[in-house]
Amino acid sequence: MNILDEIVLKKRTRVSEAKSIVSIEDIQNQLAKSSSLKSNFKNNLENQAQAIIAEIKKASPSAGIIAEDFNPILKAQEYEKMGARALSILTEEDFFQGSNKVLQDVKKVTNLPILRKDFIIDDYQIYESKLIGADCILLITSILSDSQIEEYVSKAEAINLDVLIEVHDEEELARVSRFHNALIGVNNRNLKTFEVDLMNAVRLRKNYDGNQIFIAESGIKSSADIEYLVSNDINVFLIGESLMRGNLF
Repeated sequence: MNILDEIVLKKRTRVSEAKSIVSIEDIQNQLAKSSSLKSNFKNNLENQAQAIIAEIKKASPSAGIIAEDFNPILKAQEYEKMGARALSILTEEDFFQGSNKVLQDVKKVTNLPILRKDFIIDDYQIYESKLIGADCILLITSILSDSQIEEYVSKAEAINLDVLIEVHDEEELARVSRFHNALIGVNNRNLKTFEVDLMNAVRLRKNYDGNQIFIAESGIKSSADIEYLVSNDINVFLIGESLMRGNLF
């Protein structure tokens, strides 16, 4: 079993536990009583010469503990002053040491739209994402079937959530290119081996003729990396570890 399989297996247990505490019907009822504004996540990234989605995470399976003195609120404020166009917040508990509370706390102190970065394998998590204040959800193609992606995109759009669909290769890109309102993210990190190849996003960009926002994720460690991606027609970047360590700018 690879690390991605382990994460998904643990996530199924976590979702089952969450459902036993708060049902999906309860979440939907809470959402029905609140105003559901249209997300501005996608809008904040459109028509930008360069745009950074700055990620907040305490740890990862590949890097271990990234921030010993983890202060997500200060980090969010730092990112906003830096000029980030959006935030990405890890809420996965067991492998990234995230939580829903981190997202909820950051939501109170920032005007930036927020991507909930997690491993979504159940529609319960979509409604939960809206309830905790996310503006966009992540769907990882490699852990979902085509029918699941279609269902989850539809349900997210119905409650005014934007959707970032993550792919790793040409086959996955072809599977999701029909979702014209979604954002497309290319993870340069292989989630099964954790090897990183910045060229992955460039290769996929050259074979992609869609109009969706195209995002490079992972492995961006310097301004030179950003310049390289821009020169290859990629101008939106999701950056985590380098920003958390303060090494990029």
